[in-house]
Amino acid sequence: MLVLVVGCGREEEQRGTLVPLDLEKSDEERLVRYYIGGYLGPDGGDPFEAGLAVSRGGRLFVDVDSLHRRYESAAEALADANADGTFGWDEVAAFLERTYYDSRRVPRNLAELSRHYPYRQAEEGWMTVDVRGPMTTALRTIYAPTEAIRAALRAYDENESRLIYPVGTAIIGEHRMDGLLLETTAMIKRGDGFWDYVTYGEDGELAPSTATPPRPLKTPTQCVGCHFGSRLFEPEKSFPRRAPDGPHGERAVYVDEELRDPEVVAFFDEHARRSDTVLGLYGTLFVSRLRAERRSGRIRPADAELLEALNL
Repeated sequence: MLVLVVGCGREEEQRGTLVPLDLEKSDEERLVRYYIGGYLGPDGGDPFEAGLAVSRGGRLFVDVDSLHRRYESAAEALADANADGTFGWDEVAAFLERTYYDSRRVPRNLAELSRHYPYRQAEEGWMTVDVRGPMTTALRTIYAPTEAIRAALRAYDENESRLIYPVGTAIIGEHRMDGLLLETTAMIKRGDGFWDYVTYGEDGELAPSTATPPRPLKTPTQCVGCHFGSRLFEPEKSFPRRAPDGPHGERAVYVDEELRDPEVVAFFDEHARRSDTVLGLYGTLFVSRLRAERRSGRIRPADAELLEALNL
């Protein structure tokens, strides 16, 4: 499996530890930083600084020996299956799908997830919003922690008009069909600024992909394509207007009219900017709710100050 790399130096040729990557993806370096950086411990890290990855002559390489030292099963899981001397996307994806959950040490089941992130206590520090969109035909109930949203809003100017969530933030989605909970997804913010993507099946255990229609999506290899990209999705694309139905049915953000605040939507442009690779409208909806509370005279002084700081 270890392949000699011509032109990378005599010692590396002799050791044969550097293997070129040919992922055929846009922004391959960012993908390497996200995926391979995840094998550097709980906080993730920079795989280039740590020596797990190398950029040279316009090409990217993975150091198999260094990766193996960080993650013992890497040498068995990462293989040049077609013997072409490179690791292509299919080979890297197979490696990630076999090892990612273990390497990241994510909560092993929903019970553990709930202990770390008590999202079902929605009235105590969690904002909830129901959504239907292209990811699944299931009704998704999204839970976002209000203190993390507040922290992102307080740092909005400092972060150059970007909503950046604190390390450790978890955004969780429950997917239901006919009232039954069929799967749960989670985004958990890493120390290196990326997010871990996690899926739990109907049994509450870790699952390799989603299972609800219209198609399964593998975790994490089919998550970042949307989150890292720039394509707009309904129903967020049309918000605050109602989104048109899609090929698989209704697409909607189910919120009260007072939360469809055009000024706030335009101010953040949250879905299009996806400053923290977050697709949802959590900051937008939260601020719209605060503005509604201010109009009714029910707003807390600290939240009134937050709106004033944002000039909203």
